[in-house]
Amino acid sequence: MEIQTTLLIIAPPEVQAFAAPLRQRYAPDSYMQGPAHLTLLYPFVPPNEIPAALIQLNSLCSKVAPFKLTFDQYGRFESTQFLAPFNPEPVLSLHRLLLSVFPDYLPYGGLHGAEIIPHLTLAHDDTQKAAKDIVLPPTPSFSFIVDQIYLYLGPAEGNIPWIPVAIIPLGGEV
Repeated sequence: MEIQTTLLIIAPPEVQAFAAPLRQRYAPDSYMQGPAHLTLLYPFVPPNEIPAALIQLNSLCSKVAPFKLTFDQYGRFESTQFLAPFNPEPVLSLHRLLLSVFPDYLPYGGLHGAEIIPHLTLAHDDTQKAAKDIVLPPTPSFSFIVDQIYLYLGPAEGNIPWIPVAIIPLGGEV
């Protein structure tokens, strides 16, 4: 079984409470693997490189100011519906900074290029028609401060939950 790592922003409890029943019903594979999140880098370093990566991450993130993130709209990919941030730029800036230090870890192996589209998956169906038929509740509005990122570890395949390995605080002022 191949074990991988990822860097994530984990949504706070109020977002988890909103997202959990939707993810459980419409994205059960994601739901079983871990909490609702925004992916910064996946896949990330191999497990044996975690100690060295954590030194770099802590140094890098200590220079990044915490930032406010607001989810107040839905978005859609072909087979996925998600919560989208009002202003994705702080997430994109953090992603670009991480990628500048870890250039070998393009998001999703470079499948969609080097840039991410910040999102929190609520529903996923490999058949586009079924994904379009999913009806989400009225659009919520959640705002919170991102003041840390998470390093998670888990299997590349299967429904085994990923586990947090480290919490990396952001530094500076909000």
